Amino acid sequence: MSHKKDFSRSRTPLALTLIGASFLSAFALTFLSQRGGDYWVATASMAPGHQIVSGDIHRERLDLGSNASLYLSSIDDPRGLVVVTKIEAGEILNNQDVNSTSNLPAASAVPVSIRSVDLAAGIQVGEALDIYWVIDSQNGELPVQPVLILGGVILLNFDQSSKNFGTDAALTVSVEETQVLRLLTATTHGRLVIVRSHV
Repeated sequence: MSHKKDFSRSRTPLALTLIGASFLSAFALTFLSQRGGDYWVATASMAPGHQIVSGDIHRERLDLGSNASLYLSSIDDPRGLVVVTKIEAGEILNNQDVNSTSNLPAASAVPVSIRSVDLAAGIQVGEALDIYWVIDSQNGELPVQPVLILGGVILLNFDQSSKNFGTDAALTVSVEETQVLRLLTATTHGRLVIVRSHV
């Protein structure tokens, strides 16, 4: 009988130790889960010039450590701000990715039709493009030097299917309001060539 009592007494400290360890681990998990903060994360990809609305973003609890000040927390409200650099879905909104509309020049979305052979391969929505105006010499006329109409315009939309069929490609680019007339005038004579700004 005494042997059984000694065995049960020796198990008591072990049981108490395990109970204490479980309490400590629960406390540690609670403490770790409370670290960090809520930050804004992109729900969908956003191109430069896009004005952020509620459906574009959601909040996630993240522990960013010493980099926390670089990102928009739940205290900030990015709705209504304009995207400056392309943001991918799932990306945390950086302070440098957005700007207020008051600090940016007013822009317009301008549709442009480009011959498929005059369009740089591999262009993607959100990337910066250069638009050149080219006059083809005819009937022995002296060649005219191509002219850079606009540089660094942002591609907002691109109908890839039309390019695949060898027809004119339909593009929509973001252009400063003061430059819209310049671009449209260039479409009345000659042709436009789209060049990727960065390869």
